[in-house]
Amino acid sequence: MEKGNFFWIAIFFIALCFTGCGKEKGEIAKIAGRESPPEQIIENFTLTHTTGGEKEWELEADRAEIFREEGRTTVKKLRLTFYSQAKIASILTAREGELNSQSGDMEVKGDVTVTSEDEGTTLKTESLRWDARQKKIVTDDLVRQEKADTVITGKGLESDPGLRKLVIKKNVRVIRMSR
Repeated sequence: MEKGNFFWIAIFFIALCFTGCGKEKGEIAKIAGRESPPEQIIENFTLTHTTGGEKEWELEADRAEIFREEGRTTVKKLRLTFYSQAKIASILTAREGELNSQSGDMEVKGDVTVTSEDEGTTLKTESLRWDARQKKIVTDDLVRQEKADTVITGKGLESDPGLRKLVIKKNVRVIRMSR
């Protein structure tokens, strides 16, 4: 191959690489729904929500990114403690979540576990939503409820945060463990 042709082919490939890289970042930002960076980043984040002076829930996270214009906060490695009559009703942990600043609704995902000490119940799923208006946790994903020597699995769930009134919606299977 002649040196002149090789030079132009090399220039073409380099230019192609640069134009592709620039577009990719913009497209990734649009797909992720983040056209702008967070306005504030907080490490070791804590947010407490009260109703009528009574603590309803407390959110702790390793990291929070606040998007004020969009009305949302994303959190990483979170622990959400629900309260009922000034006592802990349950503790939810997850890898990540997003809080809607206006409604108080929250969506969490990634190794979601909810533990209710009063009920002796542990709930596991891949994602949950906190409906602040109805004061319920809900999901359409597969769920696993463990209580004493019983395991209940199914798809979809609706419950109060203390796991006292828990409904698994479909494909319910009950497994009794022998001790």
